[in-house]
Amino acid sequence: MTALAETFISALRRLESERDADTIAGLFAEDVSLSNPLVSYEAGGAAAARRFWSQYRAAFEEISSEFRTVKETDGVTFLEWRSRGTLAGEAFDYGGVSVLEGADGKIASFRTYFDSAQLPRARAPLTHPAGDAAPTARPDIAPTGKNKGGDALDRAQREAAEQRAEGGYS
Repeated sequence: MTALAETFISALRRLESERDADTIAGLFAEDVSLSNPLVSYEAGGAAAARRFWSQYRAAFEEISSEFRTVKETDGVTFLEWRSRGTLAGEAFDYGGVSVLEGADGKIASFRTYFDSAQLPRARAPLTHPAGDAAPTARPDIAPTGKNKGGDALDRAQREAAEQRAEGGYS
């Protein structure tokens, strides 16, 4: 396992157990891009990373991740994981894959892929204070007339919840 992957996993465990978003945010480059099935940050550096990971942790009452496979090739690390915990009072168990691209000892790109239908309904996101980088809604999740206005993440999470309720993948 690469040093960057080990450091990332250690920081994620700290985030999950202690809610420490600063340690994991410090691993990301200033021109980082971060994404998951609901949101994407194409700029914003450590502030965007801090927001991304703070929102991730705030969504769960409890969460713990284990890594089944960690593979690195040509500066790209693939992490296969399984996470368990509670969300909105319900137990969950879901898995996915994350991709880390390193540059100069920092994470330059982070993408994670999972089926959000495996999770109980999501909580409302944190609102972003002025000056923080705001996420962009995923292009594959179009806002509906019901969700005009408000934070892009809020809109994306509502869309995902509506799609899950209808039995679709978000």
